[in-house]
Amino acid sequence: MGYTQAQLSGLIQTTHEKFPVNELTITWDRNDYKWLRIFSEAPRKQSGTKITGRALLSPTGTARYVGFYEQDELAQGETLHKFEMPWARFTANWSWDELEILENKDDPEGFIDLAKVKEADAMWGLAQIMEERGWKCPTSATDDKFPRGLPYYIRMMNKDTTTDGFVGETIRYENGTTGTDCAGIDAHVYTQWKNWAALYTAVDATLITKFRTAFEYSTFRAPLNVTDFAQRRAAKARIYCGQANKVALLDYLDAKDDMHTTKDALGRMVVTQGNDCMINGCEVQSCSDLNSATDPETGDTTDPFYYADFAWFQPIVRKGYWMKRMGPVHGGTKQHTSYTMFIDGAHNIWCPSPRSAGFVVHKALTA
Repeated sequence: MGYTQAQLSGLIQTTHEKFPVNELTITWDRNDYKWLRIFSEAPRKQSGTKITGRALLSPTGTARYVGFYEQDELAQGETLHKFEMPWARFTANWSWDELEILENKDDPEGFIDLAKVKEADAMWGLAQIMEERGWKCPTSATDDKFPRGLPYYIRMMNKDTTTDGFVGETIRYENGTTGTDCAGIDAHVYTQWKNWAALYTAVDATLITKFRTAFEYSTFRAPLNVTDFAQRRAAKARIYCGQANKVALLDYLDAKDDMHTTKDALGRMVVTQGNDCMINGCEVQSCSDLNSATDPETGDTTDPFYYADFAWFQPIVRKGYWMKRMGPVHGGTKQHTSYTMFIDGAHNIWCPSPRSAGFVVHKALTA
């Protein structure tokens, strides 16, 4: 008995939608996926050819104390600044051959297992590239292909500088070029668009002081009776670093424990899979993407500690084009026995206030 293309295509669609509960072991190569979490919590949808919006950087300065009959002083300033970003498009797919379908037709459970594995493989790959790009800048200032990652908004100090503060203005692109225009707003011109950055040399008490200082200066709140237009999500703030730095920090904290007893050969600190290390109540998490991190401009090892408040990082997805499934699509004349499922979408990441969103503590950059 023969099978038509429509019958084979229908078989794929049916098994794709009706997975039973199965066990499947996947050997993940990451300890955790940090950036993907923000896209799983109701991302903001937007239409148009680009992502656009407005930012209010500073007051015009019309407020003042006055005396009796003192004349008004009117002023109108350039207070609203436009930001814009491109859509970063992605795609993933998984395919079957006609013979695979026929071989599994008499054993539907076996075919369903195969379909699940193929889909998991494709989605794993998609998770990989989205997580990787979350820790990177685009390749250049004109790169419209890749999304804006954490270093695009939380920027390190300029090379050959040593003064901590709101000095994070320079974006370091992957090709080694630099720029200060962040999503259409020049941080070199508008200092409110800079983030806190500081230098450190070793994991010690001085580093902890750097953290505490940064927390004090980079926490901003709206004044009473003033509308805060920012639409932030409920999200945790964390400190991220390479795994070697996390281990060094744990060793440092354990060495600070001066309450050892005879039975405490390894110290009193209990290492758990969770909040095993906190600074100012903020959890420190290791991230393999920050292992052996180097500066694209100078080539120096940076070993950064990033503090990121994900309430300030807004995932924006293209309305009507987010995790869009299509298929099964017949391979046509070039692959006339194959069928493919596709998943496509477009997104980017917007940060409405880099100086509130976080800070970075890193090693010195030299020319």
